[in-house]
Amino acid sequence: MKKVIKDLLLQIAYFIFKTVAWIRRYLYFKNFEKKHITFGFVDGKLQITSTSHDDFINAVQKKINKLKNDDRKEFIRLALTEALDGCNFIIFSPIGEDNKYVQFWTGEHKLAYNFYANKTNHLRKFYYSITGLLSESGFVHQDTPDYRGFKVYKVDKNKEYISVDANFKKDIDLAVDFSETVYKQIYKSKSGKLIAKVE
Repeated sequence: MKKVIKDLLLQIAYFIFKTVAWIRRYLYFKNFEKKHITFGFVDGKLQITSTSHDDFINAVQKKINKLKNDDRKEFIRLALTEALDGCNFIIFSPIGEDNKYVQFWTGEHKLAYNFYANKTNHLRKFYYSITGLLSESGFVHQDTPDYRGFKVYKVDKNKEYISVDANFKKDIDLAVDFSETVYKQIYKSKSGKLIAKVE
């Protein structure tokens, strides 16, 4: 009789675990209203909270604003980590040099770098340096035959703009090193401190 009860309890526990995992996965990937759902135990009870995307972004922005900004690489690392928790993108720019920005799309909890240059922001002159740095970092152009890795970049350009997109997946270390090199060697930023904005 004890074995039957034990088996029944194990089946119930497995069912609950599987159902909660399925619901969380569903909400995590199919959340069209951009609600941020969190699960946790408070005083031994399961607590489920729902936060609107705007409130979530405000909370993340406040966390980023409180981060120490003495070490640029560490600031980028911490801000990217915060943004990956549910923001759509993050933009870094040096204080006083708003047009020298580095931006990453962070949706789906992955990093996708985007360089966008047009006549207004005067970043076209950095296009070759950016693609060169991507190549030095191990990225290959999307049209390279027989390449099966994740480090790819693609270029979209016309008379109005140039856009370069590179897939960093979840490699925060690579994204931090890449961003630091952009600020040091390509933009030659005078300010060591950055501003980070999330959306």
